[in-house]
Amino acid sequence: MMNGGYCGKILRVDLSSREINVEMLTEDAIRPYIGASGYAVKLLWDELDGDVDPLSENNKIVFATGPIAGTLVPSGGSYALCYRSPLTGAWCESRAGGSFGPRLKYAGFDFLVIEGKSETPVYLWIHDEQVEIKDASLIWGKGIEYSTTFIQNEIDELDSSIALIGQGGENQVLYAAVVNDRGRVAARGGGGALMGSKNLKAVAVSGKGSLQVAHPDHFMKAVTLAEEYLGRYPFEGINQFGTPLLIGIQNAAGGLPTRNFTYGQFESADDIGGERLTKENLIKRRACYGCSMGCGRYTVVEQGKYQTIPQEGPEYETLAALGSLCENGNLESLLKANYLCNDYGLDTISVGVAIAFAIECYENGLLNDFELEGRELSWGDADLILELIEDISMQRGFGKILSQGVRRAAELIGQNADDFALHVKGMEVPMHEPRGESKIMALQYAVNPRGACHMHPNWAAIWDSGQFECGMNALGQPWPPTDKMLELNAKKGLAYKYVAMQGEISEIIGACVFHSWGADDECITPQLYATLLSALTGWDVTDQELFEAAERSWNMKRCFNIRAGLTRKDDLIPKRLKDPIRRGPSDGESVQNIDGMIDEYFDAIGWDKETGIPKEDTLKRLGLSNVWEVLMESAVQNR
Repeated sequence: MMNGGYCGKILRVDLSSREINVEMLTEDAIRPYIGASGYAVKLLWDELDGDVDPLSENNKIVFATGPIAGTLVPSGGSYALCYRSPLTGAWCESRAGGSFGPRLKYAGFDFLVIEGKSETPVYLWIHDEQVEIKDASLIWGKGIEYSTTFIQNEIDELDSSIALIGQGGENQVLYAAVVNDRGRVAARGGGGALMGSKNLKAVAVSGKGSLQVAHPDHFMKAVTLAEEYLGRYPFEGINQFGTPLLIGIQNAAGGLPTRNFTYGQFESADDIGGERLTKENLIKRRACYGCSMGCGRYTVVEQGKYQTIPQEGPEYETLAALGSLCENGNLESLLKANYLCNDYGLDTISVGVAIAFAIECYENGLLNDFELEGRELSWGDADLILELIEDISMQRGFGKILSQGVRRAAELIGQNADDFALHVKGMEVPMHEPRGESKIMALQYAVNPRGACHMHPNWAAIWDSGQFECGMNALGQPWPPTDKMLELNAKKGLAYKYVAMQGEISEIIGACVFHSWGADDECITPQLYATLLSALTGWDVTDQELFEAAERSWNMKRCFNIRAGLTRKDDLIPKRLKDPIRRGPSDGESVQNIDGMIDEYFDAIGWDKETGIPKEDTLKRLGLSNVWEVLMESAVQNR
């Protein structure tokens, strides 16, 4: 029997056999990993072969919650979608907010593991520990909005949360997303394509269950303290303007990705930023379950050619990827693009990078042999962007090539197309510019287990660009930070170890990492999370235990990739980031010593500098000797 915070149950659904099983979760099993993606990687390591085809019925997908999901902890509205990525072939986790994670727990389960493949389109209806596999043929081929309403009406439960795919996932676009609550998105890495390959349209959850708290009085005191700290949150304007506030900040610093990462400033940045969005299109702020921050946007274009219904978003990443990256300064078209991506179920980062890649290839004469249906691909063409989003979703024309991601698209196009393909390990680069924001971001892109990633497990620039302790100094984080533009001998490698572990603590607890940024009394630190978990679970949790659990999870994700065939040779950054950036304060900056930064990081984290494999003593210290043995067996077999 589990203590507070956990339901103590794993739900398994085999879509091939239609078998449904419930397994009990024990403290001995979960505590070394805490939960969410930490325990999900343990499950997938144990149950997947290293060479499993990501789009085969043998791949599995895990909906994972952490112990704070569904509680009063203000960052507990998250769940993680975990799987081997169809886009990269590597480990992938995609976090989404909203209310799906809490409602999965109220339905009675900490984890949902889906395997196999249905012969026909289906969706799952999980409610009060009951599970139904229901026919989805009437909504196969339909978008997120229509399908959400259909399912809500069919199950007669408006208070449900539904995570589902649109046409992008059904057509197995390799960066198709999973969308819950009509606009909260587990976006990156192709989880939607994996669901589509299984003929799984959606998972609907609801329940009247409750979660136990081991020490209610202590828990409420810790929650009150967390809210007090967040009342001093340092990112001014995040409530008022949301993440679109970053458009202006990044542009002023010369770090706003523009024209496929050629420039660091966009002349029309003010036209697509948070201030204008708030003034002209904002209906109201929105928050995830239990969050007082409310960084989400609810927006609309009321009339004209880019008219939309009220919708969630857009976030900074969308405005930059489909805006400045493509030199599109039309805000209303960006809201329309955001709506289309949400309804088709697409990752807006990968879509924007794919379109910018296509425009630059066209500009350099590389697409003459491809059927473009008479289109001229040019920067700033808002209507072209909207057309390509639809073509990508439907696997239509040139959109079919772009739907495979820029790494595969570059291979198909040939010549020097790879020069314009901004990706790491196949994952398209997000809208954080290492040459203008912080060189530590280049290190994060290179070594991150899911490829180019700005958020999982953390925003690395929080250390030197943000200069926030986040409670990590007590655990050994180097301080004070060095110049953000320095590379070697600047403690970047050691700092990234601590920044990554700080973010990984949020990942395994199941928290939104936004809440962990700031000075020690301005955010939820590892020390405060330890206090919260102790009161919630009844365990005696320390910040050091959380740090070691984060290390265990992080190393498991690296080992997952090593077994899948990735090595140190895959820890790269795109050629473009090694060239000088243009415009603004960062003009002329480039990443020159990525291999040196990686060496420093591997020394700090305890991984072999030649192979990238975690060292034997590192894994043994974390209680992962069996993982080391599997890696060595794989190495012998692959010789």
